[in-house]
Amino acid sequence: MITNSVVKGSPPFVGARPFDIGDDRIFFGRDREIEELSALWRGRRLTLLHGAAGVGKTSLVCAGLMPKLRAEGGRVLPLGHVWRRNVFPTAAFPEQNAFTLALLSSWSPDEPPARVAGLSVLTFLRRHSSKDRFGLPVRTFAAIDQADLLFRGPASGERQRRRFLDQLVEALDEEPDLHLLLVAREEHPEELRALRARMKDGTGTAYALRVFDRSAAVEAVRRPLAARGHEIDAETAGSLVDELRTIRTPRSMTPRRIPAVAPALLQLVCERLWAPLTEEPGLFAERLAANVDQVIADFCGEALATVAAECGVAPARLAAWFRDAFAGPDGTGVTVERARAEMPESVLRAVEDLHLVRLGRRAGTRLYELHHPRMIEPLRSSRDLPGRARSPDASERLRAAERALCEGSTELARYHAEAVIRACAGKDLRLQAEAERLLGNITYEQGRADVAAEHYRESARLFEVLQDARPVGMLLAALGRLLMGHSAAESVRELRTAANRLPNDLVIQTALAQALWQAGQTRGALAMLDAVLTRDGDTLEALRARGEILADLGKAEPALRDLRRVDHQDRPSTRAARMLAEISCRLGGGPQTAAPALRPDGARGTTGDRGGSSVSAAASREDGHDLAAVVEEAAESGPVLLRVARAHMLRGEAEDAAELASRAVTAGCPPLPPHMRDEAYRLRTAGVPDGG
Repeated sequence: MITNSVVKGSPPFVGARPFDIGDDRIFFGRDREIEELSALWRGRRLTLLHGAAGVGKTSLVCAGLMPKLRAEGGRVLPLGHVWRRNVFPTAAFPEQNAFTLALLSSWSPDEPPARVAGLSVLTFLRRHSSKDRFGLPVRTFAAIDQADLLFRGPASGERQRRRFLDQLVEALDEEPDLHLLLVAREEHPEELRALRARMKDGTGTAYALRVFDRSAAVEAVRRPLAARGHEIDAETAGSLVDELRTIRTPRSMTPRRIPAVAPALLQLVCERLWAPLTEEPGLFAERLAANVDQVIADFCGEALATVAAECGVAPARLAAWFRDAFAGPDGTGVTVERARAEMPESVLRAVEDLHLVRLGRRAGTRLYELHHPRMIEPLRSSRDLPGRARSPDASERLRAAERALCEGSTELARYHAEAVIRACAGKDLRLQAEAERLLGNITYEQGRADVAAEHYRESARLFEVLQDARPVGMLLAALGRLLMGHSAAESVRELRTAANRLPNDLVIQTALAQALWQAGQTRGALAMLDAVLTRDGDTLEALRARGEILADLGKAEPALRDLRRVDHQDRPSTRAARMLAEISCRLGGGPQTAAPALRPDGARGTTGDRGGSSVSAAASREDGHDLAAVVEEAAESGPVLLRVARAHMLRGEAEDAAELASRAVTAGCPPLPPHMRDEAYRLRTAGVPDGG
């Protein structure tokens, strides 16, 4: 029976959303899994938590594992993710690894992105390491949610994905106190197993999360109610659980009862049955079994209508497809290949995320099937598909736009962001400003810099009205970077304004130094970078920028001192600068040997002794392979092509140098700064045979 006649406190059920960090007091039914998985997380360097959509992976981590480890004194980082939140303009960090920046920003949510820009995963962990009272390192427990996003984003991000995975392996190999938990759906088992296999010590393990059995489901019903001041007996809770386990079909006279209940379905039904009861919680028991079919049918109808509205699909078409695929005579689902031929990928992702379907495997074939077989009969009998679309609020739509952008669905992301602007115009200036910033990010990633600039300017105007200086400064920095390859003078002007707004922001000052270099003001650029590094010698973007400039100036040894402190593999421009400096040192043995270098005032220097006989054939072959790879990655970058051309000239390969110098002159992403063009013309002429 139920005691207490008044509902106390917040609702005992969370519904369709995952449990969050503060929901641990109403999170029940996973005691065994919490004990088993926390032991694995403590004992293994890498643990993979995998399961179907809606099985409760995120809930288990946030409301079960993290509170337990923190209560035991463990150092647990906030939940990490690899999809970017809309907290900064992408153009302000144009060459950052998007996955790395997203993860480190989520692990340090109270720091602005500028503080973690340019850091690798290993560098971040070492900077944030701590020791106990005996001076011993403290173990760090870190989790990455939705790690499967690493394997299903757009092809354009493949290089960044590979580099990010390299960084994870490096951190696991080099940081012995890191214990990493990856949370993923079951779609990419081969890729995740391959990641585990790359670790040096091979201590990775996997844990499959399954749906509730009956006893766990009863606990998940009873104990949240008790935590909110309401006692419900086991018989009443069991009646609801048994109803959700009972499958009825027209082809069978006798209902069949399955052993398991999906956590998402249980939470959904409990939350919808409980919500209307504000003064008579005793009615909850009476409503448990009687209204389950209606709750499920209503939910499916609303969810399908919402997906249709958000993805631009005709509601009747979506409902007909869904009913045919999942509520037919057998309710067996549809193969992945057929589903993708019949519906856009964005629709399939949406119906999976809303816990209408899940990915499964039957007889070796991957297919979409209903999230839970208990949904079949309500779908068959309902005449209200689709139902009325639930109108998401503006903040929900903004999150949906962020997620779509991460998955490569730029048009869907734009659709959501524009809907936020329409909903917020004149009402919620902050959300409107954030949506404009996101539209700037979307169009920037589409290569439409002029349109991105318009959105960034509008966002800056709105944040200016709100008197919020930080986003204004970062947006001005983004505008300055957008102008860097087109108008150096305007770029410098925008970045000076941004630096005036945020005078202590080292990322903006570094960007200003790079703009000064583009404008030919080499001494000013180096002076500003020196000032940045005097304040914080670990500002990696400033080290990178100074190292690249010094390499261009032919100062190989000081260039290498800077470039050896940064991750040179992550960017073609840095790899090219480092190889130019290394080849210069190897061939000439001194700091001033790169042929012909630019002086700080932009004029040409003289060519030193190249000492070609000192380089080994093996080193030459290795350099050639690396140089070719850099050119392939950055075929439209003027500075990169010129650096590679100079490296070829140092090795005596004048024709290759001339060909790359010609390409450098016409490259436009980014173009050569004007003061570097004379060098490109000289190399191009030097490689032309007599009479050519």
